[in-house]
Amino acid sequence: MYEWRYYRPSNTGIQGDFNEALWIGPDRNPWIAGYDASFEEGGISQFIFPENRWVNYSNVDIPEIGHPFLDAVSRIADIDVDSRGKLWMATGAGALYLDPAKGARTIRRFGSHNSPIPDGWNRSVEVAPDGTVWFSAYDTFYGTGGVSRYNPRTGQWQVFPQFDSAKLAIQPRPGGGYYVWTMDVQEASRWDSTTQTWTNLPVANGNPSFLPGNNATDSAGNTWMYKWVDAESFTQRFDLRRPDGTWVNTPQAPFDSLFNGANAVRALGPQRALVVDGGGEVWYFDGTTWTSKGHWSQTTSSYDVDMDDQGTIWACGTGGAARRDAVTGQWQRYRVTNTSQYDFFNSDLSVAANGTVFATANAGPGAGGMVKFDGQRWTGFNQLHYGMGFDWPFNGDNSSKVYVRPSNGHVVVNPMFEFLHIWNGSSWTDMGFSMASPNDMVEDSTGRLWAAAYGVLSTFSGSSWTQVSDLGGVKLRKDPTRPSTVWSMSETAIYRTNGVTDFIRTIEDFPELSPQSDQFKGFAVDAQGMVWLGANTINLPDNSALFKINPATGAYQVWRFQDGWPFPGQYVMPLAATPDGKIWMQYDSDFGVDQRGLVAFDGTKVTVFPAPPGGEPQWGGLPHAGITDLEVRMIPEGYELWMSCASRGIAVLRVRTDNR
Repeated sequence: MYEWRYYRPSNTGIQGDFNEALWIGPDRNPWIAGYDASFEEGGISQFIFPENRWVNYSNVDIPEIGHPFLDAVSRIADIDVDSRGKLWMATGAGALYLDPAKGARTIRRFGSHNSPIPDGWNRSVEVAPDGTVWFSAYDTFYGTGGVSRYNPRTGQWQVFPQFDSAKLAIQPRPGGGYYVWTMDVQEASRWDSTTQTWTNLPVANGNPSFLPGNNATDSAGNTWMYKWVDAESFTQRFDLRRPDGTWVNTPQAPFDSLFNGANAVRALGPQRALVVDGGGEVWYFDGTTWTSKGHWSQTTSSYDVDMDDQGTIWACGTGGAARRDAVTGQWQRYRVTNTSQYDFFNSDLSVAANGTVFATANAGPGAGGMVKFDGQRWTGFNQLHYGMGFDWPFNGDNSSKVYVRPSNGHVVVNPMFEFLHIWNGSSWTDMGFSMASPNDMVEDSTGRLWAAAYGVLSTFSGSSWTQVSDLGGVKLRKDPTRPSTVWSMSETAIYRTNGVTDFIRTIEDFPELSPQSDQFKGFAVDAQGMVWLGANTINLPDNSALFKINPATGAYQVWRFQDGWPFPGQYVMPLAATPDGKIWMQYDSDFGVDQRGLVAFDGTKVTVFPAPPGGEPQWGGLPHAGITDLEVRMIPEGYELWMSCASRGIAVLRVRTDNR
């Protein structure tokens, strides 16, 4: 009946703003590696360009890629493809394999746990003509470097630990076989598949100097690399080396200077190549002339580039990726801010009547506001949407509260400390609310909008606000049984109002509670209009209580921790009521007890979804007990619980009630 999924920057859209490798498939859709450096989550995603959607393969969802606590396993630095169209990827620790035709179930990780591959930082992968796969890693604090060779047909490995390099190139060998190029400290080194030996080429004029990037051998077998022009002065230049060891002596590249050079290389047809220089400018060599294709980004950190058969160029690096249209010559940027759910700490979310989800979000200083999800695509409201989202015209880079009005689909937003504004789908309007930081908004059954802050509960007429109560509130809910009526909870009062008549209960009305310390912590209203209310004091669990209040009579039922209630933990905080009669609550406990998570209660049966005690990364289940908001989204087979989980983005629990 239950199924979990997650939406984070590291498993939606481009999967992070650090993008070190890409490859364009035969369908012209790019595969782009991406990761989030702070959480060590990510992997690779395919962008289905005609549909503007992303297919994600992330260690958030796929355990085989590797746990975030394992150093750099999700950081893919290079991609190569074998003769069968299978992807081989070099990662920050080991390697990955994926059959794109069969999807995520084919992913396999190679690391020290199952192979002799050097477990340092793996920066390069090349598939040789004989089908063997070569990797190159360098030493790190967590692993050793070396070049390794893997034969997929036999499962055999061969490791050359003497090389602590980061780049590889494979080049045809005159007379048959192939060469493998890498570096041995300052000298270029070459392996001969025929003699099975390595040869170092000393630092000398005319000899290779180093490989500036992966994917450096063109379709004619020529390899792009730097060569020594004046070894005594350490002067080098970018050129093309033929298999026989002679140089093409290509024209001096415009970018090739002491303070600039080739950061990323993609060899193409005979004597053709794409190069991204140290400033993010992309250059194309047609065999005769170098031509600028413009800057994909103003950056010193470009890592990969590729071109499809129609001349469309993709480049990537720190700060996302970009596509150059072959017809218009225009570059379009793709980043977490215009492709992803770009926050790990969404504070609030709301579900529209049509199922569209809006959430508060912040991608960093000067890059935040809000995100929208239509079921397939994330759209950003921020300053860095690059024409693929909506502007965020506020001083801050975050929002605190968001609510979609069921009556008209307009989105009511509280940009942090900037009152309330409404988005009608094309423009923003200041609603003139009196408080800079409202706590909640809700519509009643007649479409009247309510907003609560500390000491203020007001209704909106469409042009102005009318204060209804000075009790205020921290959470609002619509009453499902009475027209024009809402419930508001503050720390010391719970009350129902239609603006004229009220039902009020305070801490003092419950002898089970202490007015000196206890506070109300979460509430929900079920389909019969019963109110479920939690109350507690942190570090004083004995008074913890859950109340079910009947507003028609004022009577209530109580479950108390000290009486041995049926719930896990020491505190419960109701979050929502669902059509199947369940009340969903967050449960927690004091330090040392460490019981926390999500619990469902139907009055008799308790269903528990524990969270990891310290919020550690895991696969499946509630990812973090810090649930800042929970909203119910109806689906044909049941419903979904959409939860903002502190440091874990958005978690969704699908609950099937159709008995299929």
